[in-house]
Amino acid sequence: MPYPEHSIARRLLENDPKALSELFRWISIALTSPRFWSLRREWPDLVQEVLARVVESLQKERFDVNRDFRAYVQGIARHVSHQALTRQIASRAPEDVPILESRSTDPEASAISRQLVRRVLDLASEDCRDLIRVYFYEARSYEEIAASYHLAVGTIKSRLFRCLESAHEALRVSVLRNRAKEKV
Repeated sequence: MPYPEHSIARRLLENDPKALSELFRWISIALTSPRFWSLRREWPDLVQEVLARVVESLQKERFDVNRDFRAYVQGIARHVSHQALTRQIASRAPEDVPILESRSTDPEASAISRQLVRRVLDLASEDCRDLIRVYFYEARSYEEIAASYHLAVGTIKSRLFRCLESAHEALRVSVLRNRAKEKV
């Protein structure tokens, strides 16, 4: 085994519980960053996937002992999270959804529209995402939605309005934060 005797990498391969605990902590730090917050329901599965990849990498001796092991582990965690986020976004807003098509033929405008809708869905609560998806993507009427949710039409209208208002505010705050970061 090419890893130093008391290194976390070697202790992990030897099933040391303290090394495993440290690894879980490092993985959790990477997964709980704000950009992966929409994956919070998948965190337990992602932790297991990252752990499996790290152990496999160590067993195949892919890790260079001259590198920082913590950065290596968190890099794998970010990579796995990005893959999961990509899958999540693709399942939410498919490219062929008519509502996402821009009225113009400009591909850049279409891409911006898709990104904006994806961002709004990321910022919305799960209930709001479902309502937005049903109303805009499936193009169902208020009456159809009300019947499927067993609610009054007015309730559906007000909930959709509140969802869009909260998404608008969250998007505004997100844009302001990004602008502030750019100035720094």
